[in-house]
Amino acid sequence: MAVELLVVGGLSEAWIGPVVAAGQGAMTVAVVQPGQTVDTSAVRILVGAPPDLAPIICECPQLQWVQSTWAGVDALLGLVPKGVQVTPLKGVFGQAMSEFVLGWLLALERNIIARANCKHWLPEVEAGLSGKGLGIMGAGTIGSVVAKQAANFGLVVTGLNSGGQSAPGFRACYPSSERLEFAQGLDYVVNLLPNTPATDGIVDAKLFAAMNSGGIFINAGRGNAVVDADLINALRLEVLRYAVLDVFAQEPLEDTNALWEVPGLFITSHTAAPTPSEAIPEVFARNLAPFLAGAPLADAMSPERGY
Repeated sequence: MAVELLVVGGLSEAWIGPVVAAGQGAMTVAVVQPGQTVDTSAVRILVGAPPDLAPIICECPQLQWVQSTWAGVDALLGLVPKGVQVTPLKGVFGQAMSEFVLGWLLALERNIIARANCKHWLPEVEAGLSGKGLGIMGAGTIGSVVAKQAANFGLVVTGLNSGGQSAPGFRACYPSSERLEFAQGLDYVVNLLPNTPATDGIVDAKLFAAMNSGGIFINAGRGNAVVDADLINALRLEVLRYAVLDVFAQEPLEDTNALWEVPGLFITSHTAAPTPSEAIPEVFARNLAPFLAGAPLADAMSPERGY
């Protein structure tokens, strides 16, 4: 029988079985590994990681919906035909991202790393996080969870999004056109923005200069947002005290890259918010019901915005 739901991934991945089970009652299902050849003439739904799905999309003339197993879908931009809905993996990364962001801010601001390696008595105390200004670039579902958790530590949280619209957890939000006003006087800036043409180089020397001197920058969004040379310079001139980079324009980051040798810079190898395998079938099932009913998918990305 012709395949209507095509699942692309390693056969040992834990999420595949539940996704197949969720779809089997409604349509014919097949599972293939990345690069494996299969008849796609009747495929209506694709599920998998964007880089694995990218080569297949043009071979699916009946395609109606793409369910990504990643939060980011930039690998699919320009490949998806008009009218095909693309749903990123939404609503599952907030807790992990909060742990990453707040864990690093606490570790750096409370001097935990240095104290752990100290060989003499160090009685000086640190100010902590309470009352400090945290700016989150990307006030979506993940950013809102981080903002709400940050408020529990007394942080004053400001957001940046495309239009400046209010979002849960944020004291105020600025449009991306006012990024320097957003950064003014902040102690910490966290980038959670997706990779789109509008976010290229949005974190640069001007933004660092608008922050309070000796601030901390964390990038757990996408690497395209940061001008690396400006970041290196900001650390060397002590405009920034620390930076934590989880993501990069090219991954994995080459061992010869100059970023590895910059004092005050910590590299975490794209581990900030790993995908919980059980979340993939949950999100797929949540989107499958309205799809079968012919309704729009609430999680669908906007082709104009690219996320």
